[in-house]
Amino acid sequence: MRTSRVVLQLAFLGAAAQAAAQTKTTLAKPDAEFPESFTRVTAIRELPSGKVLMTDASDKVVNLLDFASGSATKVGREGKGPGEYALPTLLVPLPDGSTLVQDPVSNRFLTISPDGKPGDLVDIPQPPAGNGGQQVMTRGLGVIRGFDARGRIYFEGPSFSMEGPPPDSVVLLRWDRVKTTFDTVGYRTLAKAGATTTQSLGGGTSIRIGGGFGAKMFAPTETWGVAGDGSVARVFPNPYRVGWMNGPGKVALGPAVPYTPIKVTEAEKKEITDAAKNGTSGAPAQRVTFSVTGGGGGTQTLQAPPPEFEDSKAPYNGAGAVLVAPEGEVWVLRTRVHPDPIPTYDVFNRAGALVKSVSLNAKSRVVGFGKGAVYVVRNDEDDLQYLQRYKRP
Repeated sequence: MRTSRVVLQLAFLGAAAQAAAQTKTTLAKPDAEFPESFTRVTAIRELPSGKVLMTDASDKVVNLLDFASGSATKVGREGKGPGEYALPTLLVPLPDGSTLVQDPVSNRFLTISPDGKPGDLVDIPQPPAGNGGQQVMTRGLGVIRGFDARGRIYFEGPSFSMEGPPPDSVVLLRWDRVKTTFDTVGYRTLAKAGATTTQSLGGGTSIRIGGGFGAKMFAPTETWGVAGDGSVARVFPNPYRVGWMNGPGKVALGPAVPYTPIKVTEAEKKEITDAAKNGTSGAPAQRVTFSVTGGGGGTQTLQAPPPEFEDSKAPYNGAGAVLVAPEGEVWVLRTRVHPDPIPTYDVFNRAGALVKSVSLNAKSRVVGFGKGAVYVVRNDEDDLQYLQRYKRP
């Protein structure tokens, strides 16, 4: 009996210590805001010089930003030749200070030097079939979810099926571009798919896709990210917690975080459905264009069914809600009651413990991290976007 009381007391003290360690912070006033507006800031990379590379996928441009002078210099240009890109998206930092700009349309990366000059092109390879390559993507890498300080890139396969029912999990792979090798780092369980439709790609090839290309909106979905040392963080919705992988299938779990589900309102469903029809930024995908090999080949555009919705929201909404800082902090954007405009992030440490809650100004989102900094994008009343830099709390 005495032992039981001691265990209960220790558990209570541990929970109290964890609660006491959690701090609430509001990022109200930035250290700096770049004066020029953008259409859709997609990714940022803070360079060793302190300048910032930024991609805008809507305007199809890469900019080198100098916060000190307020100047923006365009890097490269739209096109398919040397020093060009068709659609710049992700920015991958490399150990020598250079950067890879992902161009999924051209199926390659463009190298940017530390001083912001376009350089060599790097083809995106097709993963070998032995590592699940045939299930990763019809061409090149799948969905990139992170990178480490060595420049290795981490990605996962698609959540659709070329034939048969949708898969219940996807493979997580790591590409070492120096060694030209692929390693399996684990698997991610997919949320239950919504209604599906089958569309022909021609040449006897078809594909099955679901509403919003996957699970219902606000469905509880596992996701993941990568720290600078290559550690992989897994985020689980039920129970809500963060764990760190130490090998395929092995996860060191942090404490569960209590969560009360939030009801999805009819007004919110209509807002999201209308945004998907109109192609508004942030809406679930309704169309996707990609190249396929085999079958009819060529470029195909698929139309997804309208989005479906869960009755209540999971703690976070999809893979885009999770970012991992190079040092290993895991930032999770929490779902909130509609139409609450204030974004709040839960921040977890390397032990998977929730240590702080960070709120932003309305219509803002975290887009990346720098040395002791967090970069935030805010939308103004015209939905123009401004890049801000805050001291990381």
